[in-house]
Amino acid sequence: MSDSVLITLGPTREFIDPVRYITNASSGKMGKCIAEEALSRGYEVTIISGPVNIELPESARLINVTTAMEMINSTLSELENGYKILVSTAAIADYSPEFRAEKIKSDKNELNIRLRLNPKLTKLARKRFPELFIVAFKAEYNMPEEKLIEIAEKKLIDENLNIVVANDISKNKFGSDYSDAYIINENEKIYIEKCSKREISRRIWDIIEMKLKE
Repeated sequence: MSDSVLITLGPTREFIDPVRYITNASSGKMGKCIAEEALSRGYEVTIISGPVNIELPESARLINVTTAMEMINSTLSELENGYKILVSTAAIADYSPEFRAEKIKSDKNELNIRLRLNPKLTKLARKRFPELFIVAFKAEYNMPEEKLIEIAEKKLIDENLNIVVANDISKNKFGSDYSDAYIINENEKIYIEKCSKREISRRIWDIIEMKLKE
């Protein structure tokens, strides 16, 4: 699978009890654009998707998951098949609640929920697959540009990643077809002004392919 790419996208759902869960507003649209651009360039694409309400490309292989640990474990298992590139756009929950097997009664005035920290997918992927080309996404909210870049650069270094794509999600509505982004690698920081996610995906793939040739 030398020309294969694995793409994660969408949110995860972290269940509190059998009917309630914590999630986020990720639409999966950026991951979809990344996948479509990869297919147009001749890559064999597998998508691991959280719960989304968008139509994903039929020519990509699709694996559906729900929770953060399902996303993490499915991705690590799938990477055993010898992928060349991992593009992790999914908004995987940082924390998961302790699950209660029975539905919580609705007559409580207060409810305390204990959260546990989830492992970082890209960090685990790098440890297990040292030759894998990894592109991670880092979303922050209402953050100064300098701080956003600093956090993205720290992630790049700490997790030994190839590329980090960072953006401030407060600038665009969730589910928007447009965004801006910083594409950061060990040599450069490229700012892409607000444009379509399809155009951003093209720019990301241009940089991926340039880095792979080095």
